[in-house]
Amino acid sequence: MKAFIEALFVEMEQSLKEVSKETSNGLQKAERCCQVVNAILIRLKEFMASYTFRDAHEEIQFFKEYKPLLFKELIFYSELTYIEAKKPIGKKEQIKSYYPHVLDQIQEFFVRNHQLYIYYQLGKSDQDEKLFLRDSKPVSLIPDYSFDFDPSFSTINSSKLAKIMGYESLTDHIRKTIYRLEKGSDDGVSELSSHEWTDSKSGLIELAYALHSRGAVNHGKSDVKAIITLMESLFNVQVGNFYRTFQSMRGRKKNRTIFLDSLKDSLVKRMDDTDMGYQ
Repeated sequence: MKAFIEALFVEMEQSLKEVSKETSNGLQKAERCCQVVNAILIRLKEFMASYTFRDAHEEIQFFKEYKPLLFKELIFYSELTYIEAKKPIGKKEQIKSYYPHVLDQIQEFFVRNHQLYIYYQLGKSDQDEKLFLRDSKPVSLIPDYSFDFDPSFSTINSSKLAKIMGYESLTDHIRKTIYRLEKGSDDGVSELSSHEWTDSKSGLIELAYALHSRGAVNHGKSDVKAIITLMESLFNVQVGNFYRTFQSMRGRKKNRTIFLDSLKDSLVKRMDDTDMGYQ
């Protein structure tokens, strides 16, 4: 299961990058990306229909980690399609006032689901059996009418968690859009945004934590979130819950610094190749 889902995720990210290269139109890009993610989720559902979880731990892992990781992208792009379609056509000031209103609506969702949001942010696991097993009694204070309703492929809180993750990415995206609108086109942001992070998101998180641990930014005075936000803006990417990813890195049984080690290996190889060129 894990290998299949990871392969799907890599395929999805590559397809999304291709769409980004094909068009700069925000609405068209969001709609096409939505189609890409939906096709991936259909394949996931088909695979899981004939798959039997080994135990409760694997089922929790699927509904808490794997499925939300993919489903959040559908939420992000479907909501972005709606937002871009409703964006006012007019003066810059009208557009600038539109996006903060959207952020207010997103914030209402976080307020309604603050308990699950805090549980997710803190990386807790003590209530996982109640929250992410299909046979458990649903733990939800507010009725859920999500379109992701298939009981064999969903739990209420798995869908809500995906929505939390998707809305986090959407919030970051909108804030950056507001920033670009406020700064205008003379600040170089449009030029910077053309440089995309093309490696894994976990690699960027690993790099950010390394820079923070080294105290390499602002003499160590910048926190991890500030460094990651800067790198997200620089490389036009949203990494999601970086704290949770870091916890997963800590739990790696073998190499806990895969990306940093690969950076070192690549640099050493380049130096060696250059040395050979001078011989």
